[in-house]
Amino acid sequence: MNKILIITLLALGLVTGGYYLTVKNPEPDAQEGAGQSVFPGLEQQLNNITRIRIESGGETYDVTRTGDQWQLLDKGGYPVLFERVKPFLLAISRLEKIEPKTGKPENYARLGVQEPATGTGNTRIELYVAGNKRVASLIVGTIRSGLIIGDRDGIYVRVSGDSRAWLVAGNLKLPEKQVDWVDRQIIHIKPKMVKRLTILQPDNSRLVIEKSYRGAPGFSLVNRPEGVRPKRPSEINVLARSLAGLTIEDMRNRPPTDLSGTKVVTAVFETWDGFQVRVTTKEQNGQIWAWFDLAGETAAMTDDRQKKLKNWIYLLPSSRTAWLRAKLIDLKSASPL
Repeated sequence: MNKILIITLLALGLVTGGYYLTVKNPEPDAQEGAGQSVFPGLEQQLNNITRIRIESGGETYDVTRTGDQWQLLDKGGYPVLFERVKPFLLAISRLEKIEPKTGKPENYARLGVQEPATGTGNTRIELYVAGNKRVASLIVGTIRSGLIIGDRDGIYVRVSGDSRAWLVAGNLKLPEKQVDWVDRQIIHIKPKMVKRLTILQPDNSRLVIEKSYRGAPGFSLVNRPEGVRPKRPSEINVLARSLAGLTIEDMRNRPPTDLSGTKVVTAVFETWDGFQVRVTTKEQNGQIWAWFDLAGETAAMTDDRQKKLKNWIYLLPSSRTAWLRAKLIDLKSASPL
């Protein structure tokens, strides 16, 4: 055997060594099933799925279907995007067995197919049809991107009730948290549509910025104290961007009781079209939560969007909450007039 052939074989051995991980010479009966679907016949049942249960990171939650609407049960029925559900279910139904792996529990953690718990980094997925009948359950472990021919990922899984883990082929995008199932953009009001913004602090102090006319290049600080120089225009204008493409990080049902308190800050956006959005923010356990109240013309906003704004409270990105809770002192320049 010449040196080139030997080097080539050694290189192939190094590449495939990681590919085979725990099963070097799988027994013949273990090889049975390779090339088959992980869940034969599941794709034909997808229209009957009524519940998806996810267990990951110590958290378990359900995505459920009522009629044609998918929703997050733990979030008060918050609407879920069908565009998230459909590819997820299809991906599970199309997982293909490639190679059997370990059947020994002590080796599960190497592939990430041990029982999910806080810190394990793996996920259990269960699918149910009407009548609470479970039709699929598997633990998804390590995913190796693009490992399989056809630009499919190599995914280590273990089906519930089966001691053996498998390397399967597919393209399964796992949600990291519940908010990944929903439309994260809650509202979008462009700065050019904002006429005036008033931010009211708990001590009744106010910050007011406005445009002198529609189409003006920027905002001015209305209630500037005498003898105080405001910051650069860009630092004032940025506040009007608070509701432009505003996304959320979490949500929960808005309680029927009064949400006000001694530490709430209210930002009122008035648009040139007569639309008003009142955003109230409050710190709770180190997080800033916000709720919305609408007034004026809302024709440009869908009924679904209005419902979500009125019926839930939201955890917002820290950068946006900083703008929504800005104080007059924040816009004062260090240098006096």
